[in-house]
Amino acid sequence: MTPKNLFVAIILFFTVNLSTFAQNKEVASVEKAVEELREAMISGDRAKLTSLSSKKLTYGHSHGGMENQEEFVEALASGESNFTSINLSEQSVDISGNVALVRHNLRGTTHNRGADPADVNLGVLLVWQKEGKNWKLLARQAFKR
Repeated sequence: MTPKNLFVAIILFFTVNLSTFAQNKEVASVEKAVEELREAMISGDRAKLTSLSSKKLTYGHSHGGMENQEEFVEALASGESNFTSINLSEQSVDISGNVALVRHNLRGTTHNRGADPADVNLGVLLVWQKEGKNWKLLARQAFKR
């Protein structure tokens, strides 16, 4: 291998590794936001739910209902929609530019206002968008499993 080819190979190696490192760092950042959202949905933390979601949020329920950011936050913060547990599994994160697609299965329990406790088993697609340094939930759609 000539010195020039060796130099090109080294530059290519470092470029690929730095790109992979940056991608892994972003995936970890999205996964952290997902976990913070999970915790905020259980606690009903109004400030955290607001800070994690976009003002343009479209939140789709498995029963077909749709909420904007204000409705989403109010339902959880008021206890109208009350998750008592949320467990996520089989999660995948795909990032393209400033958009992240997260898919996972959600199993949990709810005790919504005026209803008996119930088990939930959902497939979920989350769309996150990076705003500045933070990932914000832009859209969510769930379906019954």
